[in-house]
Order: sequence, then C-alpha cells, then structure tokens
Amino acid sequence: MYLYSFGDIKVMNALLNKLIFAIFFISGCLLGCSGSIARIENEISPKELTNDQKDIVNLFNANGQEILLFDYKTQETYKSVEFWVEIYEDGVFVSRSAGLHQVSDEAKPVEGQLAVLITQNLGFQWVFSTNGSSHANSEPYIIADDTLARAYGPINEPLAIQDGKEIVLYTSIFSYGNIAFLEHQSYTEQPELINNYPFVQFIKCKFSK
Repeated sequence: MYLYSFGDIKVMNALLNKLIFAIFFISGCLLGCSGSIARIENEISPKELTNDQKDIVNLFNANGQEILLFDYKTQETYKSVEFWVEIYEDGVFVSRSAGLHQVSDEAKPVEGQLAVLITQNLGFQWVFSTNGSSHANSEPYIIADDTLARAYGPINEPLAIQDGKEIVLYTSIFSYGNIAFLEHQSYTEQPELINNYPFVQFIKCKFSK
C-alpha cells in the first residue's frame, strides 16, 4: 500500500518516536479513564468507549495510524499472558515482530486492558501497552509496493479465552487482487487460507496456565 522514502534517517526516527509517544500518552489516558471491562468471565473483547473517547481515538486513526483497545478478564487462573504480531509472506511465517509477555510465579485470575498502536509512517511499527508495560519493535516492517490492496480490522465481539489457545485479535491482508476477508479465527484454524497473499499480519494473544 505504501512506498516509503527515508531521507535523513535520524530526523525521521526522531519524528517517529515523538509520534509514538503522543499516541501512547493518549492511549494511556483512555485506559485510565474508562471503567469498562470484559462483560463475562474468561474472555477478551473490544473495549467499549464513551463518545468522547471515540472522538479522541478517531483523531489518531488517520494518516497511517491505528489505535486498538481491548479488555480481558478471566475467572480461571493463568501464569502467562502473551500479545504479539506475526508476519507472513506468501503464506510462510517470517517473524514475530513485537509484543508483550507477562509471566507470574503462580497462577491467578488476570484482568486488564490492552492497547495496540500501529503506525505506517516509516513502514509498519507496533506499540503494545497493558497494565503499565509497553514494547515497540525496533525496526520498521516495510512493504514498498503501492499497488497492493489491503483489508484489515480487529475483532468486533468478545472471544472466549482458553488455556494455550491462540486468539487472533486483528488481521491485515495485502493482495494484488480481491481479498476474501474471513472471520479472524479462520486463519488460525485453516492456515492455508493465507497462502495466496503476498503479505499478512496478525495480532494474537495467548493465555497459558
């Protein structure tokens, strides 16, 4: 979708860092302001926002930027919670580009809020934030082809959390032709579905006991 020109890389990196910090700050405010949590036990769901919060998010969801917000809560106990990005090229796994991994000494119920900030100004970059922790990938993932179509989006309903099960929270598919954008979990259950696409990006999570 995008053809990038780096110019002075130091200047561009400085601008990118300021942009990520600004979006991260606003996202942190939203996470602190909202009292909404997942509606039932053992699930992860899109965050329910007030109209004012939606207005703020919409200001940033433009010009190659996206903010994704989720709530999660379990009654069952878990030791490990993971959130990450997976990248595929021509159906082949390329990298696990960025993410968070939180591990506890003992299993316990978990509850929190996840923010994922996606920027496309210097290639794709991701910032994850949950319960005060954050991680950004150090290198941009560049797709230097402006002829590609792109279909993308997050889940729009709550999903059940199960021990060791990978859950797709967001899918981004690139193609030279039409894109059959299916239900997100279909790509985990039938990985061959992405074989005909030059680039695919997933944001996933996993809770483990």
